[in-house]
Amino acid sequence: MKIEKADVKITDSPVMAADYAKRNIPYIVVLNEKNKAEAFPSGAYCVERIEDIDDAYKDRVYRRFYGLPWDIAETERLKIREITVEDVPRLYELYSGEGITKYMEPLFPEMEKEIEYTKAYIENVYKFYGYGMWVIVKKKCGEVIGRVGLEYKEGFDGLELGFMLGADYQNRGYAYEACRAVLTYGIEELGIACFYAFVNENNTASIRLCERLGFMKIKHVKLPGLQFDEKNFVNKIVEKEFVCYAYET
Repeated sequence: MKIEKADVKITDSPVMAADYAKRNIPYIVVLNEKNKAEAFPSGAYCVERIEDIDDAYKDRVYRRFYGLPWDIAETERLKIREITVEDVPRLYELYSGEGITKYMEPLFPEMEKEIEYTKAYIENVYKFYGYGMWVIVKKKCGEVIGRVGLEYKEGFDGLELGFMLGADYQNRGYAYEACRAVLTYGIEELGIACFYAFVNENNTASIRLCERLGFMKIKHVKLPGLQFDEKNFVNKIVEKEFVCYAYET
């Protein structure tokens, strides 16, 4: 989607910003010495240098304003973008593949709950952090084949790299391609210098991937995670042991 310059307004005026917000027009605020103490509408996108407003930045402001997913990265075969509610049924197909949930948390048993979780994730995580778990899309056919992304992990000075690839798409280099693109994005766009991956010690495929990406094994850790309780048909939080791998630039 091409975003025209007129689609996103640019202003340094609190009055104009309030007017754009009231009329549901996407806008960007340029802060300066005269207006820094002024009150702008909550959630406004603000920059201190007008030179920072390029077409990519305007595209993201436009997309966030209208609830459209951000494009995060692109490789020769793949595109990585933010998740949408429409992706949820496809994720259930992928998570039902053989061995997928052996080493990772499952989705909610009821799709309605997963949809509500996804809506909240888009609203709270993407908008607040600007990063999170995204979907992996094959460029050739537009099919979602997995997930990859970066998330905050309490107690660790860096971001966690997470990934999942559908069973039918494994052993083709897709996971490495997607993870490498996400690490590059984290370094170049987010300014992150340290990344972590938490892997079950029996998950040899993920361990090989981490090592190929340049991660180094540093310690064993216990972290809270979800586990499906078949007796009560709910997800419950339990403590699990992982091998912690780290990647530093």
